[in-house]
Amino acid sequence: MALENYFDALLSVVGGIPTTMALALLSFAIGMGLGSILLLVRFFLPKPLSWFASAYVEAFRGTPLLVQIFIIYFGVGGFLKDYGINIDPFTAGVIALGLNSAAYQAEIFRSAVQAIPVEQYLTAEAYAFGKTQTFRYIILPQALRIALPALMNEMVLLIKDSSLVSVIGVTPPDIFRRADYYASRHFTYFEAYLAAATI
Repeated sequence: MALENYFDALLSVVGGIPTTMALALLSFAIGMGLGSILLLVRFFLPKPLSWFASAYVEAFRGTPLLVQIFIIYFGVGGFLKDYGINIDPFTAGVIALGLNSAAYQAEIFRSAVQAIPVEQYLTAEAYAFGKTQTFRYIILPQALRIALPALMNEMVLLIKDSSLVSVIGVTPPDIFRRADYYASRHFTYFEAYLAAATI
């Protein structure tokens, strides 16, 4: 490995950080919003809706993320194109990553809520708290504290998984895409991908 090629690739790949971070942050926000809704549906709404939320979680956790990206961009995007609505690769990537992250974040929230000791529910009931009041004032603050480390892990995973959207040609190019461009131009694949991995 030529060290100068590695540093040259590193400088080229750094330019992809804003796109990668934008993909990860927007997807995380979508995941958190939708994941919270899924949690509420599973805990508070009737069984058929709860089953639908569970099916959503299992479907997105049980299928490859790359397939989901293709379905959103080529499948849904192609369908909407017939009606004059174009989805650009960046938007499709954010939607696919966000929908996938929502399934994982819903599970993180569920496990955090279930980690609260049952005595807390009984105490709230003794003080005549309703189900919504118990959840809002007692369970939710503690569950968020419990879920925080796992949510940070999910954010790190999103940063890494965002490299998958390079296959649909996200522009401006993310870290992996820039590494790919560099490798193709200079035929220094090892240095280019090592630079991407370093970042």
